[in-house]
Amino acid sequence: MEDEKQCKSESIPLTTIDAADKQTKVLIGHSYDDALKEAGFGRAQIWMTVLCGFSVMASANESMGMGIILPASQCDLDLDMSRKGIISGAVFMGIMVSTYYWGYQTDIRGRKAVLKITLLAAAACSFVATFVNQFELLVVLRFLIGLFISAPSSAAIVYLGEFCPANRRGQMIGYACAIGGLGFGYVAVFGWWILSYEWTIVVTDSFTIRPWRLLFLVNTLPGFVSGLVFCLYPETPKFLLSQGKPEEALNTLRWVHKQNKGFRERFGVQKLQYDIKQQEAVEPEPEEKTGTLKKLWTQVSPLTRFPHSVYLIACSIQTATAYITYGGLGVWFPQIMNIVFKSEVTTGTPICSIIQVQPSANASSVNITTPIEVASAECNDALPQEVFVYTLVSGLMCGGYMLLSSIILSKLTEKTMIYVNMITAGCAGIGLQYITHSYVVAALFCVQIVAASLCIVLVRSIQVAAFPTQVRATAISLTNLAGRIGLIISNVVTGLLIVQQCTFTLYTIATLLFVSAGLNALLP
Repeated sequence: MEDEKQCKSESIPLTTIDAADKQTKVLIGHSYDDALKEAGFGRAQIWMTVLCGFSVMASANESMGMGIILPASQCDLDLDMSRKGIISGAVFMGIMVSTYYWGYQTDIRGRKAVLKITLLAAAACSFVATFVNQFELLVVLRFLIGLFISAPSSAAIVYLGEFCPANRRGQMIGYACAIGGLGFGYVAVFGWWILSYEWTIVVTDSFTIRPWRLLFLVNTLPGFVSGLVFCLYPETPKFLLSQGKPEEALNTLRWVHKQNKGFRERFGVQKLQYDIKQQEAVEPEPEEKTGTLKKLWTQVSPLTRFPHSVYLIACSIQTATAYITYGGLGVWFPQIMNIVFKSEVTTGTPICSIIQVQPSANASSVNITTPIEVASAECNDALPQEVFVYTLVSGLMCGGYMLLSSIILSKLTEKTMIYVNMITAGCAGIGLQYITHSYVVAALFCVQIVAASLCIVLVRSIQVAAFPTQVRATAISLTNLAGRIGLIISNVVTGLLIVQQCTFTLYTIATLLFVSAGLNALLP
């Protein structure tokens, strides 16, 4: 009898255990990941994916859209090849200069604040550029656009990643970048449509409005709309929590829960666990006024410690390699394929034998021509149809491949996908040395460019999980800086080397891709 009573007293119903567990979470608080899971996945994250995708598209439009605007405006603005290069490079220089600064501000001021300010400021500069008729002023405006547009490409990824649960983060970031990758198609379609019209509005003797000026407005439209919508969206709860604002973070999570589940279910999170180390990290230094440089170093110094330093170096090399392949070959792809398809000796001839320039026997009379078309005496600003077709096909392939990879990410990890894409891109580069059919060559170029571009997205997704909240945007900005430096170098060097040392150039890019695949083993 006593044993029976003892057994009854020791048996605890499961409902009592569940209730006790819930009560403990109420008293102690939910972890951020548990609270995010409780808020659910649905409409909130889907709309954020679209919004962040448009932000990434805005960055792509501004950096790559000039490839169509410059040839169409060369007569009105009196542009030769050197001036075109300066205008095109100005935006990349602005991006390179400001990348780290905006990463710092994103970690200090917040993701939302930086996104809305930079997107709207870039749109304002593009609007002014529509009416510019002076070369020098256009260079200044393009540089300012580069200063502002460098932020959305990294801040938008951080913003979206901090709203998505871990098991969906890589997939949704992939979807956002797939939307951004369609920017090439966006630029090509609207450029093709707008430049098909021939009309002129004479304002003054020295200033006329022609269709190409509208492309400034069209290209910046996704960024302008995104900047306005970000004014209506909340700051990420992860950032608010890292800044010592748990109540505001909890309110944001309630908003996410309401968007996803409406009023069908009650949001069960009443308190969030808070890391004291995070609080100490964001506490202002008492009675000490620190300079800007010291604040920048304080922000970046955690990234110099193991293992974050290893992650940063590996991610920077991978990002630079992806940008060299994606940016360098991507910019020259239409020109290269134009040469290949117009060549009369394409049958059975490797691509490097077609595009590589052989110096003449007399070194003093070497006359090297490049794929770049020099301005003729009679100004002609008509763009050949192939420019739009190649750009559109590349954009559609880029967006479609990213979309497919995002679906695959629900089954595979980001690291596995980096291995697959880096190795695929490297093999495609080697295959270019031996394939002689022009359309297969075009397909291999597209595969190499698109596979490399996806690795940029995958590396960013890994960084969201690998780096702490306080330095996450800074880390992504530093790797983007490495990528932009690679992009600028590749834009200058690739066009020169591809026509003189074609085999060396393609093998070098393939080698970098294989090395980057090996560095993937160092990432978490």
